[in-house]
Amino acid sequence: ASAGGLGGGLGGLAAGIGVGAGLAEAAKHVAATIAEFQKYEAMLRTVTGSQSAANAEFGKLQQFAASTPYQLGEVVNAYVKLKALGLDPSIESLRSFGNTAAGMGKTLDQFIEAVADAATGENERLKEFGITAKDMGDKVVYTFNGVTTVVAKNATAIVDYLRSIGDQKFGDAMAQQMNTISGAFSNLEDAV
Repeated sequence: ASAGGLGGGLGGLAAGIGVGAGLAEAAKHVAATIAEFQKYEAMLRTVTGSQSAANAEFGKLQQFAASTPYQLGEVVNAYVKLKALGLDPSIESLRSFGNTAAGMGKTLDQFIEAVADAATGENERLKEFGITAKDMGDKVVYTFNGVTTVVAKNATAIVDYLRSIGDQKFGDAMAQQMNTISGAFSNLEDAV
C-alpha cells in the first residue's frame, strides 16, 4: 500500500511539474509577444514622431494584418520602411503593394524593398515581379505584362505607378490568398 501511495504521489508531482512547465512556457510566450509589440510601437514612434501617432497607426496596422495573409511584424516593417523613405505608408498603399506581392507569390517585404529601391532609381528588384525599367533621362519606361508606361523620374510618380499595378492587376490577390491554408495560419498566428 505504501509503494502504491508513493507511486501515486510521484505521478501527481510529475503532473504538477508538467503543468508548471506548461505555464512557464506560456509565460515566456506572453513576455516575448509583449516585447515584440513594444518593439513595433517604438519603431512606429520613431517614424511618426509621437506616441499618440504611433498608437493610432499601430491600431490600423493590426486591423490590416488581420485581414491579409501577412504577419503584423511584416506589415509594421513595411510601414516603417515606406515612412522612413518619405513614401506613402497608407493602408491603401500597403494594400496595393500587398496585392502585388501576393499575386506574384512573394512576401510583402520583398515588394516593399523593390518599391523603395525603385523610388531611389534602382529598378533591379522589380524584375522579380515581372516589371522591367529603362532609364530615359528624366523619365523611366516601365514594362509590365506587355504594357509599357512612361513615368516621370521622381519617387512620387514611380510609387504611384507601382501602386497602380497592385490596384489594377492584383486587386484581390491577398483576399484569394486568405482563402488558402497559409492565409488561415497567418491569421491564426496574428490572433494568438
